[in-house]
Formats: sequence, C-alpha cells, structure tokens
Amino acid sequence: MARMSGKRGESIVARLVIAAAVSLMVVSSCEKNAKLKIGSILFDGTNEWFVEAIAGMRDAAKEFDVMLVEADSHYDVSVERDLVKEMLKDDVKSIVICPLSVEESGRSLRLASEVDVPVVTWNSVVQPRPAVQVIVDSTELGRATALCLCRFVEENGLSDVRAGLVIDDSFSIGKERCDGFRDGLKTLVDAGKLRIVRQIRGNLYEQASVSVVKMLSEHPDINFVWCWNQMSLMAAVDVIKRLGRDDIIVAGTDMSMSLAEEMRGGGNLLFVTTQQPYMLGYEAVRNAVRAAKGESIEPTVVIPTLTYTRDDSEGLDGYMKSHARFVDK
Repeated sequence: MARMSGKRGESIVARLVIAAAVSLMVVSSCEKNAKLKIGSILFDGTNEWFVEAIAGMRDAAKEFDVMLVEADSHYDVSVERDLVKEMLKDDVKSIVICPLSVEESGRSLRLASEVDVPVVTWNSVVQPRPAVQVIVDSTELGRATALCLCRFVEENGLSDVRAGLVIDDSFSIGKERCDGFRDGLKTLVDAGKLRIVRQIRGNLYEQASVSVVKMLSEHPDINFVWCWNQMSLMAAVDVIKRLGRDDIIVAGTDMSMSLAEEMRGGGNLLFVTTQQPYMLGYEAVRNAVRAAKGESIEPTVVIPTLTYTRDDSEGLDGYMKSHARFVDK
C-alpha cells in the first residue's frame, strides 16, 4: 500500500477523508427515529464479492429493524481510521468492518472499544480481537481446492503437473489460503506428480492480469494455474482464454457469476472453493445488533465454505440463479 508523506501527502489524505466522510451513506430499514444505528466499513464496495456481502448486511438490517450507516475506505487505512472516528461521532451503537490490516485496523478499532462500542469484524481479522469475528476457515478454503486437484490428477492419471500460483500475503486470509493450498498439494509433490514452477503476487484484476501474463511468458510450460481470490481468478481465466492456452487447467477460490458461466460452458476452469459473502455480511450485522443490545454472542462465528466443479451443472445453475441479483444488468 502506498504511503503518503509531506504536505502534498497530507493534503491528499485530507481530501480522501473529507470525501469519505461526505460519502457516508445511510441505508435505513426503519424510520429516522431508529433506536439502534450500526456502522459498516469495508474497503471495496464495487466488486461482485463485496456487493453480495453488502446485500447480506442490508437484509439483516431490514430484518432486525436497524439503521445501517455504510462507508468505504477504498483500500486506505488512514481513511478507515477516520471513518471509525466519524461513525463514533455519529453515535453508532456497534461497528461491523472488513478490516484492511491486522495491526493498523486493530489500532483504529481501539477507539470504539474505548467508548464501549462493540466491534464485529468479518472476512479478515484484527488484533486485539473484537467482540465478534465472523470468518471462514481460510486455511481449509485453500486446502479444499488442493484436494480437488489431487482427486482430478489421480482420476485422470496425470503425472507431470507444472503449477503456477497467483498468491497474496498482504492480507492474513491470503496467507492462510495460500498456505492451505500448498499444504494440500504435499501428496502430489511427494509423489513427483506436481511441481510448483512459479508463484507470483496478484490481488485486483488489473494487477493479476499482468502477473499471469508475466508468469506464463517466463514459464510457458505451466499447465495448471491456481488463484487465491475472485479477482485474480477472473483475471487468470480471461488471460488464459485470450492467449489461447487450452492446455492450461485452472482452479481457485471465490466464485462469481462470470466464473460460474465459464464452468457451465465447459471452459478451462475446473473447480472453485468459495466463501459465502452474503452470509458473512448477514451474520456480521446480526451479531452487531446482538452485541449492541447486550445479548449473548459467540466470539467467533465460522461460515461454511462451498465447492463447485465443472461437471456439477445442477450446482452451477443453482448458483447462477441465486446470485443473479448481485450482478449489474
């Protein structure tokens, strides 16, 4: 993440903070005299994964008759910190947040703890621990994709898989997924059936696209690509298709409509293990309401993961039907 310094940097940060504060959007599921106001902070409200999570939060706000105050830090921890301050001034009774950083976000959220406003984190985590963390077992999410690959290799009698991995270790969940995936490959590696030829970083679509092109240019012998998140997986599928590399099979984590359509059409994408972002968002707000009311809560809520495979047409059709509302028409 770029750091800003000097007067110019301070000016840019100031403008970002002002813009973020001005853009605080109140989504109310009840009357203006709502007794309970919940603040929500995330760092990317535009891509499909987060749109689905936001839908879960809004549905929970409607169900539990609370006001949801939404804000987006746009991948900037300084903006995230100022949004926490703004929400506390706005008298929110609890904050739900998908934090950017274990340590830096944790320091910002201490501001809420100091005034007894409970914090619920979802997807990623912070230190010190919040009142509730709503998570997926990221290590198992990565390992599940590896186990799918192991079965595919054995069932198809493959003996020379040359893997390229699109990874990320800037988020705790990214490191855990990548560690889980590599750990799940040990049987293939030990048997000499798979070699990890290259690992390259990629997070957002544009960066991941460049990374995949670079990786395949440097190692054209790669015949399998795994990606750690939705954006990098979408980028890899598009790049491989554009390059005409029908010999490369693909897998990764975090499903999307375009990925489901790719699998349904019989493309190179074989399997995707995925979180349930709608449930992450829903449970975050549900637990924030309970915490704000002083009701009993569990410190950790684990959302189950799902696996989709190219040959499961019924499962893919079900996914596309249920997720169509999260995609711009």
